[in-house]
Amino acid sequence: MAITILQENEDQFRAVLDAFANATDNDVIPISKFEQQDGDSTKRIKISCKVHVESGKRLRVRDQVADYLGEQADKGQLDIVDVTLGTKSKPDKETLDVIVRENPTEVIRIAIKPINSGGSGGGSAATTVQETALATFLAMRYDKGTALECHPSRSDGCIDEDDYIKGLKQVDCAGKVTVEEIMGLDASWKESCIKGANKIAAEVQGSNWVYVRGDSSIDDGSIKRAFARVKKKSGLANEDKWNPSDIWMVQKNKKSEITQLLDKENTIDCLNNYIALAFSDKGWPNKSGKNVTPKSLIGISLKKLGPNVNFTIMNAPGLNQMQKAQNISFQKTKTLNELTAFSAMDVYILMSPNASKQKDSFQCRNFAGQSAGDWKLELKGEYAAQGKIQGKVMRDLLTDAGGFPAVPQEPNFSTECKESTDMEAQNFYAKQKGKKMSQAQAKISEEIYTLLKKYCSARDWDGSPTAKESMLMEISTKDTSWRYSKLAGLRLLDWICKIQSVTERNRACKEMYLYASSQTEKSSTYYKLY
Repeated sequence: MAITILQENEDQFRAVLDAFANATDNDVIPISKFEQQDGDSTKRIKISCKVHVESGKRLRVRDQVADYLGEQADKGQLDIVDVTLGTKSKPDKETLDVIVRENPTEVIRIAIKPINSGGSGGGSAATTVQETALATFLAMRYDKGTALECHPSRSDGCIDEDDYIKGLKQVDCAGKVTVEEIMGLDASWKESCIKGANKIAAEVQGSNWVYVRGDSSIDDGSIKRAFARVKKKSGLANEDKWNPSDIWMVQKNKKSEITQLLDKENTIDCLNNYIALAFSDKGWPNKSGKNVTPKSLIGISLKKLGPNVNFTIMNAPGLNQMQKAQNISFQKTKTLNELTAFSAMDVYILMSPNASKQKDSFQCRNFAGQSAGDWKLELKGEYAAQGKIQGKVMRDLLTDAGGFPAVPQEPNFSTECKESTDMEAQNFYAKQKGKKMSQAQAKISEEIYTLLKKYCSARDWDGSPTAKESMLMEISTKDTSWRYSKLAGLRLLDWICKIQSVTERNRACKEMYLYASSQTEKSSTYYKLY
C-alpha cells in the first residue's frame, strides 16, 4: 500500500516510522487502518493508523518510540510539541499521540496492535525471527555437543540447511517462522545467535530440551493465562515486569505436567514459587502434592550480543530481593545537587555512589505534555532507560512494602495547577503578570516555593526573605505542566528526606528500583542473556 503524506506532516510521520524501526529492529513496519485528513480539515487528529508489533512487546515498543522521538526533538532534529502515552483513564494503553502543532492542537495518533491483528499481514516480525533463530541455534548447539563456530576454518564446522531444518523442528514457535527466514538473517544476527547458544549451553547443563517461543501451549498459553489471573493483585503493570523471557527451555515429555501445574496457580506468590522450583536444578518435596520436576522450565530474556556475552540469573530462587541491589541507596547530596529551580520540571532521585542523571537515578516528571497530568518515575541506565513507574503504582508499591509514612499524592492537574478564570483570590505577584489564580493554585505556588527554599541551591534560585516575592512570581507564571510535575517531584523528595532512618530511605529507593528493573519480589526467575 503506497502512502502519500501531506508535506506539513511528512517529517513527523517519517520520524515515527524511524522510531518504530529503531525499537523493533525491523525496517519494514506493518501498518493498517491508515487515515489522513485533508489539508483544510479542522479535525484534531491529522493522521491515525495501527502499527503492528509482537503482542508481548507492545508497551515496551511504545515507550521506546516515545523516548526516540523525544531525543530527536531535544536535539533539534524533529519539530514536535510533545509525545503523550496511553489515555487519561488508561495510561498503559498501547497508544501514543505525537503532538505536531499547538493552537490548535494537531496530532498523529498511533495505535499499537499485535502482529496479525487487524489485517496487518507482511510476514513474521523481525523480533519473532531473531528470537526463534536463537532458539534454533540453541537446538543445534545441544545436538552437536560442542561449541558452534562463528567463522569456521574447516568445512565440518559450517552450518548447512539440514542443520537449520533439524534445529527448527525442536522449536515450537507455532509455525510463525520458516527456515528460510532464519537463514536469511544477516551475519551480525547469526553471530549473536551462535555466541548466545554457546553461552547458554555452557551454563545450563542437561539434555532432552525442546524450545518454545510464542507457542499456544506454554509461552502464549499457560504462562500468559497464569499471569493474567494474578496480575490484578501483583502490582505489576504488564507481563514483561513479571517475567520478560523471550524463549523457554522445556524438558521433553514434561509439557503436560507444566501446563497442568501452571493452570492451577491463582496468586502471584504461588505462581513465582512454581517458576522458581521448575527453574532450579534441585528438587524439593511438596506436602501439597504438587511436586515439581526440577530444571523443567527455564525462561531466557534475549538481547542482540556485542563483543562481551553475559548470562545472569535474575530473581534467583532463595535470595532475598533486597540483596540484588546492595549498591542502591538514597544519595541525598547528589540528589539535591541536581535539583533545579526553574530550568526544568524534572526532579531526579539519585541512588548509588556513582549515580548521575543518566545512570542509577529516577527522572520524575510529567510525561503527558501540556494538556494532561501523567506523572511517572523513569529509571535511567548507563545506556538506556530501564523502565517507568506510574505515580499511583509507585505509591501502591511503597504502601504495600510497609513501614513507611503515608506516600504523598501528586497534585490535581485540573483543579490545583491550571490557571483559573475565577476571582477567588489574586495574589499580588499574580496580578503583576496579569494572571488570575484560584485559592488552590495560590496554595500550590506557595508549597513549591517552600520546598524549593528547603532543598534547592541552584544558581537560578534565591531563598532569601527579600527574594520571596520575585520567586513566587516566577513560579506563578510557569505553565500547568511545570507546576504539576515540579510539585509532584518535590513532594516525593521531601517524603524520602523525612524518613528518619537511613536504612529505610535506602529501602524505599530499592523498592522502586527493583520494580522498575523487573526485579521485585513479585517478579519471577529467569536468565538474562546480554
